[in-house]
Amino acid sequence: MNKRTLLTIAMVVAVALLAFAPLQAQDGAVLNVAWPYTVPPTGHFNTFAANGMVLGQYQDLHEPPLAVLLWASGEYEGMAADSFGWDADGNYVVTLVDGVTWSDGSAMTADDLMATFNLFRLRGDAVWASLTGIEKVDDMTVKFVMDAPSSLAERLILITNLRPASVYGDLADRAAMLEPGDEWDALLAELTEFRPEVPVSGGPYKIDPASITEANLMMDLNPGGFASDIQNFDQVRVWNGETEVVTPLVANEELWYITHGIPPTTEEAFSSQGIDIVRSGMNNGPGLYVNFAVYPLNLVEVRQAIAYAIDREQNGFVSLGESGVAVEYMDGMSDGLSEAWLSDETLDSLNTYSYDPDKATELLTSVGFSKNDDGVWVDDQGNTLSFELTFPQEFADWSAAAENVTAQLNDFGFDITARGVPFQQHPQEVYDGNFQMAIRNWGLGDPIPARSYLEAYNRYNGQGEVAGEAGSVGIGFDNNVSYSGGEINVFDVSNESAQGVDHDVQAALVTELAVSYNELLPAIPLWERYTNNALNRNFLSLPDVSDPTFANFGGGADNWMTYFILTGQVAPAS
Repeated sequence: MNKRTLLTIAMVVAVALLAFAPLQAQDGAVLNVAWPYTVPPTGHFNTFAANGMVLGQYQDLHEPPLAVLLWASGEYEGMAADSFGWDADGNYVVTLVDGVTWSDGSAMTADDLMATFNLFRLRGDAVWASLTGIEKVDDMTVKFVMDAPSSLAERLILITNLRPASVYGDLADRAAMLEPGDEWDALLAELTEFRPEVPVSGGPYKIDPASITEANLMMDLNPGGFASDIQNFDQVRVWNGETEVVTPLVANEELWYITHGIPPTTEEAFSSQGIDIVRSGMNNGPGLYVNFAVYPLNLVEVRQAIAYAIDREQNGFVSLGESGVAVEYMDGMSDGLSEAWLSDETLDSLNTYSYDPDKATELLTSVGFSKNDDGVWVDDQGNTLSFELTFPQEFADWSAAAENVTAQLNDFGFDITARGVPFQQHPQEVYDGNFQMAIRNWGLGDPIPARSYLEAYNRYNGQGEVAGEAGSVGIGFDNNVSYSGGEINVFDVSNESAQGVDHDVQAALVTELAVSYNELLPAIPLWERYTNNALNRNFLSLPDVSDPTFANFGGGADNWMTYFILTGQVAPAS
């Protein structure tokens, strides 16, 4: 047998062995993903404040979550939390994984939990509606004290991204000693303005400050961080930008996974390249918000008329193709959640506001409105229904939704002018009440209905999301409402609906929220976004879409991609 034959046999054997060998990371392997971020100095490393380098769902990679909910089973899987659950007194107890260190060398301990939640209290996070206090049990364990068990509190605790006490401990310790007042406001301002010199990571990757450019940034492997020992990539490159910026990078195969909403034509082009389009429900989508300080948008008949005047199926399809699914029940939460929480009788009673311009006309004339000689609606005070509709201009799907809504309402007889606003600026304008009509999200990618309702009744009603955003009027909706079921405070009922663990009791409260929302339309849902995430498996190896983890939300908390990364299931394609 000659040398060439021996070499051929050896090569065949080697290839055969590789087929059965576990996939190993290549030296210097880089995972290419994308998220829009703000470049320093406006962008910074305080993840409690606006413009912080949170990086969306990829926050999990540098500030790990305590746990992830696997939606298919309804069970939480611990991440930074080693154990968690209710004690005999109805308090929630979390113990962290031992042996994890932050990138500054400090150990991950209960002090980090205490610091994180004390600063949540300072900025008014929703979790504190259920908590009466937090107590350090031992070096790794914290007790979350509450009057009664709350499924929402459990959810908000477990999806929390942990922050380091080594960075925020001083602010947090002072916050723990204060009650609302002048000193409280001053400390909140100090938190908002705080700018750490470097980002400190407790996850598998850490941001390299020197790498940050307008185009992308690098996250390096973080030895000692949570799950760092099972990673298959040495670095994660996060490309910066919204849809129009990142889609050419996907087409050029420089970028391998995006969560951005892509238009149908782009989706077709990607599919023809062999790029997978992954669809999963998001429990939210774009909605039409109005400023209740602007007459006559505060009239329920006007909002109902607007709902009837918009063909939501058309709006969803032109915006996002098969991934823009028209909302049916119009009750402030996704149709899937509605069917899970509401009785058939309640579902049948809801007004679906099916496209009906005649019904819209009937509602407007019922409050004394009419059309002028130009075919434009005029209110009972002689003013045309002329409004500006703002939207985040970089969001391709929401931009398309805004443009289509504008065209449809103008065809009906409104006088709407659409204006794009930079996506970083747009939410704050809504929080500040600096708008007339705006496209923002209804609902939230979360299995607990209360969190969807709190988007309208808390976040967009002036609270905002992070430190420095709160304190203004927002949409100006009065949370004390009257509807066919009586009088309720929808903010209070939203929080109450997630208290306890009795599903029937919770469902009764969710029913009140759904019916009142359906009648009053504090915001007008358009369509539910299903992801059309572009995933290039020529470069990435991860489980097939038949894996039940893909039932998880395609963005934000419980994201299936970051779950796969944290559990070592994403690797370079062989």
